[in-house]
Amino acid sequence: MRNHKKRDYLQEIDEAMSRTLTNDELPKISILIPTYNEEKVIETKLKDVAAMQYPHSKREVLLIDDCSTDDTVLIAKRAFRELNLHGKIVRNNERAGVNGCYNRGLQESTGDLIATTDADVMVDHDALLKSVKVLTTLRDVGGLFARMMPMSTAKTAAVNIEGSYRNLWDDMFVAESAIHSTFPGYTNFTLVRRSAFPTMPLDYGSSDGNISFAIIRMGLRYVCVPTILFYEPIAESLREQVRQKTRRAARIIQSARANKDMLLDRKYGAFGKVIFPLRLLLLISPVLSLLGCVALLVAVAYVSIYWVLAMPLFLLVAYTGNRLGLSKLSLLWSLVVHQCYLLVGLLLSTRKRGVWKPVQRSSIIETN
Repeated sequence: MRNHKKRDYLQEIDEAMSRTLTNDELPKISILIPTYNEEKVIETKLKDVAAMQYPHSKREVLLIDDCSTDDTVLIAKRAFRELNLHGKIVRNNERAGVNGCYNRGLQESTGDLIATTDADVMVDHDALLKSVKVLTTLRDVGGLFARMMPMSTAKTAAVNIEGSYRNLWDDMFVAESAIHSTFPGYTNFTLVRRSAFPTMPLDYGSSDGNISFAIIRMGLRYVCVPTILFYEPIAESLREQVRQKTRRAARIIQSARANKDMLLDRKYGAFGKVIFPLRLLLLISPVLSLLGCVALLVAVAYVSIYWVLAMPLFLLVAYTGNRLGLSKLSLLWSLVVHQCYLLVGLLLSTRKRGVWKPVQRSSIIETN
């Protein structure tokens, strides 16, 4: 994470964004938005898309509805008319999941570049233009994604866990991008060359993981651009966070497992030789942590049973630090909790599952 290439990479990104592109130089972009029961947020989302700083003649919006049972489609149709959005609403005949929605959107799209974004997130209004400048400057980059800004007004344990962990995770994304490529990224806002956007299995792997591996397999890079931001309302209850995190962990592990042949393959450069091996260790670290804890308990119990009884006090201190927002203790507790999420995700990764339901949220964020 502290490699010397990081500074050069960030400078390269800044130089790319400082370019001026004429209207003729701007490629056509297809923006894919998968939806399922998003009636509370879809109008705000489409207003956010309409406000993006990119010529309307050079973009199309494709909303792929996955059999919503509420008024998502009705509200979206009205918003398309009122906002004069170029594009269309596509409805699946049966539930296909996020991967299936992206497959359908790719078939229906006509853009040179494919952008993905979620119904419940807001994106910087200059994100499309900045992303195009990066892709047209860095020819070896096949796709990029924005940095996440978790948003919530609540002061719950779940919010503190997400905030402290997310900063560490995004710093890792940037460091890996400087070396070669990263995964899985975020489909909350991604821009990918059409030729590199994959057709995905319906019930296996995360969409962002599948996209990142497909790009790297083509000999291109997949990178995080930390100066482009999206804003996502996050789970405010631990119960909702557990559901969301364990499912996501399982799908990411599935994507990694499906591409295990890339491990240590020189053809994929530093990603195959360095980044992917370290990421696989990260994904199986809960098993190693569990074994380590058992070994530690046995060793401590051999010395004195009183030290074993004191270990829950250590976890209580870390939890209290998270509740009080103390940065180091909060990160420590967040790492412990995410190890548990990964462990459950590892157990669930043998199951195939394609559909999803919206994350419980208290609000949607509006950006300027």
